[in-house]
Amino acid sequence: MTQQIVAALSAPHIVQSVWDRIRTIRPDMSEPEVVLPMRNLAGLWQQLFPAEQCRLAQLLIERVVIADSGLEIIWRDQGWQELAGELMPGTIGAELQEMEETV
Repeated sequence: MTQQIVAALSAPHIVQSVWDRIRTIRPDMSEPEVVLPMRNLAGLWQQLFPAEQCRLAQLLIERVVIADSGLEIIWRDQGWQELAGELMPGTIGAELQEMEETV
């Protein structure tokens, strides 16, 4: 399941669909506030503690549907808003993200 989450966070069409959805429900959020956390999270996913991976999966995923064509992830709109808030400038999440980028 971890590989599917990372692949989804990295897939341009998924990133675009999440941004399109967030834009309709939170017009006050900018594209970088949504898209950058998705891309950064995909890159950092393997370095997170399993408990944090689990927390984020529960935050972001409403359900997973298994179909003949593969897995379909149904995302939580509220989860993306919360994640973007956790990574806003001036938050501990943003500071940790900056530390990771400099290492």
